[in-house]
Amino acid sequence: MHVCIITSSFPLDPGDGRAAAGLFVRDFAVALAELGEQVTVLTPDKRGGPKAEVPGVKTHWFAWCGGDKPLAYLKPWRPLDALAIWSLLRNGRRALRELAASEKFDHVLAMWAVPAGYLAMGLQKQTGTPFTTWCLGSDIWTYGERPGLRNIVRRVLQRSTHVYADGIELGHAATRLCGRSVPFLPSSRQLDPALAESPPASKRSFNFLFIGRYAEVKGVDVLLAAMREVVESGQDASLYMFGGGPMEGFVRDYVAAHGLGERVHVGGYADLSTLVTHLAFCDCLVIPSRMESIPVVFSDALQMGRPLIVSNVGDMGALLREVAAGYVVVPDDVTALTDAMRRMVMADATEFAPHIETLAQRFELKRAAQKWLDAVG
Repeated sequence: MHVCIITSSFPLDPGDGRAAAGLFVRDFAVALAELGEQVTVLTPDKRGGPKAEVPGVKTHWFAWCGGDKPLAYLKPWRPLDALAIWSLLRNGRRALRELAASEKFDHVLAMWAVPAGYLAMGLQKQTGTPFTTWCLGSDIWTYGERPGLRNIVRRVLQRSTHVYADGIELGHAATRLCGRSVPFLPSSRQLDPALAESPPASKRSFNFLFIGRYAEVKGVDVLLAAMREVVESGQDASLYMFGGGPMEGFVRDYVAAHGLGERVHVGGYADLSTLVTHLAFCDCLVIPSRMESIPVVFSDALQMGRPLIVSNVGDMGALLREVAAGYVVVPDDVTALTDAMRRMVMADATEFAPHIETLAQRFELKRAAQKWLDAVG
C-alpha cells in the first residue's frame, strides 16, 4: 500500500528538539516502511536548505510563509499569522493535489485534524482517496472549542474513512463532537539508548526531569514551586528542565530569584541525544500539566524504564492508577506535587520496574503501526 502522511509536525532531522510530536510522526512513518508499506510524507518547510533523509520514507517539503513558527502559536486575528495560515492551506492543498496525481496514493494518514485532516478531506472530495485522521488534544480541546473551527474539525472527523485519537478520554471527547466512535491509538517513538551521553557532574542523588513547553497549561509554575519546597526540605535532589515557549522568561527568572541555580537546570528544547541522556540518568519524569492527553514523553519515560509523577488530567491518571508505574497528583496543587516528589525520592525504584514494563508494552510503536494497517487493510 502506498501511504501519504500529511502533517504539520515533522522534524528537520532526528535531533530537532522543537518537534516532539514530529519525532513520533517520523518514527511511525519509518515503522510503516519497515512493515513493507510505501510511505510518502508531505509537510510544510520550516527552514530552507537540505534536510536529513528518513530511512525508507520519501519526504516532500512545501513552501509557506510561516517559517519555523509552530502552528500552535499562530493567531488568526494577527495579520501576519493569518497570512501564514492562508499560505499553509493554499500551498499545502496545491502540493497534495500535485503529489497525489504523480504518486497515486492508496490511503492518506492525516496527522492531525487541523490542518492535515482538512487537506486530506479536500483530496478525498477531488479524487475519492480514503483518509484516516489521527487527533491530538489540540484538535478537540482547542480548535474544537473555537466557534470558527469547531464545525471544520467535526466535518473532518465525520468525513474520515477512519479516525483515531492519541488519548482515551480524547477519543470520548472526539466522539461527542462528531457522533462516531473514535478509538484510542497510542503515539510513541523509538528511542535509541546508545545515544545517551555521560551524565553531568552536577548530578545529585535523585534527579527529576521535565520535558515540554514552558507554558501555563504545562504547569511549569507549579513544578518550580514544588521543587523549591523539596530543596528547602533538605533533600538532595535536582530538577532538569528542557523546553521553550511563552513562560521561558518566567522559568529562568524564578530559578534566579529563589537561588535555585544549583538545583534547577533550565535548558532549551531537547534534541534526541539530550532527551535520551537525561531519561537515562534522571530518576523520575514529572508531567505537572493542567490540561493534557498523553504526551509523547510519557511513553518515552516508560520505554527508558523511568517512573513518573503525573497530574490527574487526560488519561495519565487513569493509566497510572491501572498500572502503578508512578504517582498521580491533583493538578494545579503545589502541596500535592511536593508530597509526591518527596515520596519518590524516598521510594524503592525496583517497586515500579514491573509496572513500567507492563505499561510500556501498550505504547510499543510497531504494535500501533500494525494495528492501524490491519484496520485500513
